[in-house]
Amino acid sequence: MACRSCVIILCLLNVILEVADVFTLSAPVSRACIIGAGYSGLGTARYMKEYGLNFTVFEASKHIGGTWRFDPHVGVDEDGLPLFTSMYKNLRTNTPRQTMEYSGFPFPEETPSYPTGPCFYKYLQHFAKHFGLLDNIQLQSLVTLVRWANDHWEVTYTKTDTKEKVTEVCNFVVVASGEFSSPVIPDVERMNMYKGKIMHSHDYKDSEEFRGRRVLLVGAGASGLDLAIQLSNVTEKLFHSHHLNYNQPEFSPTYVKKPDIDSFTPTGAVFVDGSTEDFDQVIFCTGYNYAHPFLDQSSGVTASQKFVLPLYRHTVNIKRPSMAFVGVSKKVINRVMDAQGQYVAALAAGKFELPPQEAMLKSWLNHVYEQQNMGKRIVDVNVVSDMDEYFGNLTAEADVIPAPPVLTKIAKFNGKNRLDDLLNYRDYDYKLIDSQNYERKYMPRKELPCPIEV
Repeated sequence: MACRSCVIILCLLNVILEVADVFTLSAPVSRACIIGAGYSGLGTARYMKEYGLNFTVFEASKHIGGTWRFDPHVGVDEDGLPLFTSMYKNLRTNTPRQTMEYSGFPFPEETPSYPTGPCFYKYLQHFAKHFGLLDNIQLQSLVTLVRWANDHWEVTYTKTDTKEKVTEVCNFVVVASGEFSSPVIPDVERMNMYKGKIMHSHDYKDSEEFRGRRVLLVGAGASGLDLAIQLSNVTEKLFHSHHLNYNQPEFSPTYVKKPDIDSFTPTGAVFVDGSTEDFDQVIFCTGYNYAHPFLDQSSGVTASQKFVLPLYRHTVNIKRPSMAFVGVSKKVINRVMDAQGQYVAALAAGKFELPPQEAMLKSWLNHVYEQQNMGKRIVDVNVVSDMDEYFGNLTAEADVIPAPPVLTKIAKFNGKNRLDDLLNYRDYDYKLIDSQNYERKYMPRKELPCPIEV
């Protein structure tokens, strides 16, 4: 906590001691640039299109969709780029689609509430085509540098097909490059002694690869629990190391719960309870770091592996407000990212004015103070108590379309129900009754329809 406070203070000194840009618009910016064509980038592009802005989306890969597109490659894609997707076969969303839909653009009604990963990818493709975004998306353009040049931004990218480097001038930059491409592998004692294979869930593709093997799975976040379901049915033995307190279901007899790892051995590991196990392979499901290697120091933000700060409303670069971030907030439903996209697009279009820098800084400091008092991260927007207020603030300032409170209720229930009924929670469909209420119905399916044509 003390270290985190030191970083915050240094950042504040950087903001306060150096004159910040004044950014009050009465007319739209002449050129906006969006980095990333995943969920957040596409949502932002939709609103920029609606507001009549001149903009380009720079996407590193050959495809739109970000982490929602399955890529069979491991490590790097066909262009030699690090993979920006963590999608694997047989993935289903772990939150109901109603909380993930773009505003005013629902899935077809007959879609299951927990669609497959490929179905959600089709939804994104359909969204981009429906709103005419493809002409504004420049593929195979890996952004390598974003720097402030006195009165504008310079965005440098590499064309991954020709290796040509290009620099373009932008008046407004939106960073929407995602958060699931820089995996965290913890430094466990004697891990270098282990002779088996170590990987991260970022590179996991299919459970069949592990059939008949002894596997150690580490972590019980969304991916850890999902892989536990998939792997327990195919492995000879699945050791699952975690400290989550939840209603553990009746997994396959091959499943063995283990506590945290104390240290590795050449053939396995010693756990904190003193027990030992041997296994063939380790899969770390231990989360992701933020990765913004292209941000120059001149950008005015402090971007580390754990946070980007200081940001007003979790989006606007307080020091240089012609830069915004969409999708760095944690513990939120996707609809928050859609609202953030509309907020920053409205800012670029001159639809509203930001508060003075001092007011934005005070608002951010208050958030930091509250989060630290509660032992929470700066980047968190609490899904239970804060999300409706967050939507309300964006609406009050920028006339952002508010999400109905029923979505927060669904998200809150789903978060608890997922841990109470891990094996069956996706067998229910949700239906919105009105802005405050929903109903839930048991709808198990052997096959999952995806009534979306691209």
